[in-house]
Amino acid sequence: MKKILIACTTVAVLLFSNVNVALAEDGKRFDKNVTWKNVVKINFKNGKRGEALKIIKNYYEKATEKAGTRGPETVMEFRTGDYDLLVVWHMPGGVNDMTWEDHPDNKKWRAALNDIAGGEDKAKEILDNFSSLIDNAENDIAIVR
Repeated sequence: MKKILIACTTVAVLLFSNVNVALAEDGKRFDKNVTWKNVVKINFKNGKRGEALKIIKNYYEKATEKAGTRGPETVMEFRTGDYDLLVVWHMPGGVNDMTWEDHPDNKKWRAALNDIAGGEDKAKEILDNFSSLIDNAENDIAIVR
């Protein structure tokens, strides 16, 4: 019985490994013209939209400028629908941008926010306050052909 199980397992592994090789040979990767985007959709708690947008304008945008980091390429304030705000960032490194545990640009941005806010503790308060204004959010990765 044990020999039959080992034989069946071996056959299954060989069959599936051949299928994977066949799929890899027939597969297609995205071409070089595809650009990757990080799309964030945010819905703020009732009555908190204005306060959240002030934090973005007075702190987040200023920190981006001070740090010299890339800001979003698109910001849309919805007037209807499920979300209040849609923010799109270009991912110049494609999916490799998601492999960073702590991207150097994030460190620069946070240092700039700390400076603008008057210290690390005050910056954390601003970040925590902004998070408390969010009812729900989605973060998606998309491609543009």
